[in-house]
Amino acid sequence: MSRNGVILIVLALLVFFLVPSAFFTLDETEQAIITQFGKPVGGARSTPGLHFKVPFVQQVHRFDKRWMAWDGDANQITTKDKKFIWVDAYARWRIADPLKYFQSVRDERGAQSRLDDIIDGETRNAVAIFDLIEIVRSSNRQFEIPEELVEFMAPEALAEITGGRDELTRTVLAQASKVTPNFGIELVDVQFKRIN
Repeated sequence: MSRNGVILIVLALLVFFLVPSAFFTLDETEQAIITQFGKPVGGARSTPGLHFKVPFVQQVHRFDKRWMAWDGDANQITTKDKKFIWVDAYARWRIADPLKYFQSVRDERGAQSRLDDIIDGETRNAVAIFDLIEIVRSSNRQFEIPEELVEFMAPEALAEITGGRDELTRTVLAQASKVTPNFGIELVDVQFKRIN
């Protein structure tokens, strides 16, 4: 085999191995951060299509652009009027700043863990400033109470509420939303699946 033939084979092998590792594609639901020796280089890549990176030196970390769900564990919490209740919450969130997200939580598992701390803590704080009736009810509609149950009704069950459950969810969302941007996360909604 001639010297030119060997050079062509070596070049073909280099192209065969370098070209696939030099390009990557992003679809509409993805965004990415490129790291070089573990440190982020450049900004976030969020436009779909073909992108370039230095082969074998740079690594691509992909993140979802879509809204994701956080589903917390049910927790026993004390209300303002010293009643113990079980609260089970969920939330919707997305990655708003991929670079900050990568630097602070690295991946979705780290984000879910951080959201556990933030949303559970803010839920505890919010429940502690509301009476049970405010947490359970969301409107001041009139009750139809059968005569045989009137003597068993607690007076606070008929008390007028000022904010209700909607105010509780707004409070949790507002307080948690102050903290989540530090991790590159945007929190859009917090709701309660169950309050027992």
